[in-house]
Amino acid sequence: MRNDVIIIGGGFAGVAAACRLAGDGLRPLLLERAPCLGGRAASVVPKEPSEVIDIGQHVLMRCCSASTGFLARIGASDAIRFQPSLSIPIVSRTERAALRSAPLPGPLHLAPTLLRYRFLPLRDRIRAMQAGVAIALGGARSDVPFARWLEGRGQSDRAIAALWDPICVAALNAHATDVGARAAHQLVRDAFLRPGGADIGLFTAPLCEVFAAARRYLETRGGSVRVRAGATRLLVEDRGVSGVQLQTGELLRADSIVCAVPPWELARLAEDTPALRPLIDAASRLHWAPIVNLHAWFDRPVLDGEFAVAVDSPVQAAFDITQSHGGASGRGVTHIVVSQSAADDWIDRPFDEVSRSLVDALADLFPRVRQAACLRTLVVRHRRATFVPKAGTDRLRPSAVTPIDGLFLAGDWTLTGWPSTIEGAIRSGIAAAAHAGIVFG
Repeated sequence: MRNDVIIIGGGFAGVAAACRLAGDGLRPLLLERAPCLGGRAASVVPKEPSEVIDIGQHVLMRCCSASTGFLARIGASDAIRFQPSLSIPIVSRTERAALRSAPLPGPLHLAPTLLRYRFLPLRDRIRAMQAGVAIALGGARSDVPFARWLEGRGQSDRAIAALWDPICVAALNAHATDVGARAAHQLVRDAFLRPGGADIGLFTAPLCEVFAAARRYLETRGGSVRVRAGATRLLVEDRGVSGVQLQTGELLRADSIVCAVPPWELARLAEDTPALRPLIDAASRLHWAPIVNLHAWFDRPVLDGEFAVAVDSPVQAAFDITQSHGGASGRGVTHIVVSQSAADDWIDRPFDEVSRSLVDALADLFPRVRQAACLRTLVVRHRRATFVPKAGTDRLRPSAVTPIDGLFLAGDWTLTGWPSTIEGAIRSGIAAAAHAGIVFG
């Protein structure tokens, strides 16, 4: 039987593509080799505790319009809850501050909070505002490391460490020294320089519920999903795609295929397809960065709110998952996630060392941790969580259209105009689906 469109890969990119196609009246077949949908954003149930947890700690910002549109399409808008206005708590061992939006037009809406940002001396606060104005007026003319651009705009080492670097690490999974200026400027412009753009959205349930809603959307519109269905080879005839072979040997036929997998998986699928070698070779030069998450369960609440970003601490960011997911506040077991991005220094440490170091550092930030009993911990590591948007990286990212007729690419690593995020993945899936739908039509 010939399928309308086959999508390989059940992460956000592949699911977004499948939902777009199903919404357009086609009958997509979504293939995922794992037991469940989600990819790098999947949920799992560890043996201890037997509680659904997300592999990574994901957030959205209000500027992520494709993500909110996708959630609305599948009837899962309530899976995300946005702040009424931007408020990012910043903590250290001795200080408390927040980045807040004022009721002013952008970019002036951040001026009051920057002037009060106690982690920087006044001179650095003023220069940070000047750098923001420079970004708003056009930013970098050439793609250089963001830290170099900042230094050229009078930003001190302290300003980079206490303001710009936490933004880059949290949103781009890389330090300002590693991020290209264009990627950083796009983030700052779209999120922080537009009132409401950076409002934080926290998921109200494990992401498996989002993927379950997407699967229902697909299947009620004639689409289908197959898990534990690993693809091993793309079938190409006369420079046109004709189908895919599964690890069982089964052949699935289609005139249009969306490949929504990481570049190393694409290389495996297209091993016999020389026409794809140039774009695969380029993508192989992308640099990927790890993320390490510590899950810790305490016998009481320990944070001051739902989340906080830390400076001058081994901890980067901490989230109260129990509160975000609607659990009772002030009593019962509290699930905390300490999320360490750009985690090269953490990825190879023993689990016990990661747990001990981060719980101790969390206690330095929030004294209530020392008063609480830590019931259990779990460390989740992802060695290739996101690619690093280094200067010049966009030259290595392919578009959705390939040299193979009927074959299209999706994934946060493709040329979306966005960094390696849920938003970038969803945008890539929508773009690939648009091309695939045209071919089928």
